[in-house]
Amino acid sequence: MKFLFLAVLSFFFMSNVFCEEIHAELTFLSPPAIFKEGDVIEGVLKIWPLENADLGEFKKLDGVTLAEALYVSEVESSEVSANNADVAEAKLLFIVKRTEDKTPQLLNYKGHFLNIQIPAFNLAPAEKDPEGYFVLEQRMLNSNLIKILSFLLLIALLIVLLIKRKSIKEFLGKMKADPEKLQKNKFNQMFNNARKREDYEAIYAQRSLWISFVKIMAPAYFEFFKIMELHQYKKELNQEDLREIENSFDIIRGSFK
Repeated sequence: MKFLFLAVLSFFFMSNVFCEEIHAELTFLSPPAIFKEGDVIEGVLKIWPLENADLGEFKKLDGVTLAEALYVSEVESSEVSANNADVAEAKLLFIVKRTEDKTPQLLNYKGHFLNIQIPAFNLAPAEKDPEGYFVLEQRMLNSNLIKILSFLLLIALLIVLLIKRKSIKEFLGKMKADPEKLQKNKFNQMFNNARKREDYEAIYAQRSLWISFVKIMAPAYFEFFKIMELHQYKKELNQEDLREIENSFDIIRGSFK
């Protein structure tokens, strides 16, 4: 558990923010009067003050047990607080369980240990064994299932390679013989399949690669670049923004036909 909490804290403080005092606080969302083993509880963990927090690091909370009884089964979401940009928060899903681990819930930041402030709650044993409450067994099952699927996938890949070895050899020969044509086919597929914001941003990011294959730089290309520069840094795009990007891109969509 100590290793997990060290990993969690590396997220919060890799932004090189040096603060005199950093707080970590957990709050429950609609908690029951008594926490029974097997109950599912939602909560929000807040850390502040932070600057430029890497929200992806909240995923490292998955599998951690807080207050000797709150097993983090899922990190549902993570975001910067809408009310305060210095506050990072994650919505967590807990399964109530008892544990023999009595390790204090501390976060270590450059030698400074911070307590996670957890509200008091009443913990009682469940009246009966809750159905589907097998955290350890589920992990073991998932682990074995991944190994089995990986093995089957490897076998299937070997079979495909044996059956298609002639076609694969011919494909590799063509790729070696005409890499420029292969590259153009790749961009043609990207352009034809682009439908989402991520697709347009990927094409814009690789413009230095595909632009060399364009014979005539029509104004439409520069218009697309201009519109992408206008919208790409927005956190969310509304329908009007996305439609503007799509309309400008549709003009150049057939560039590699």
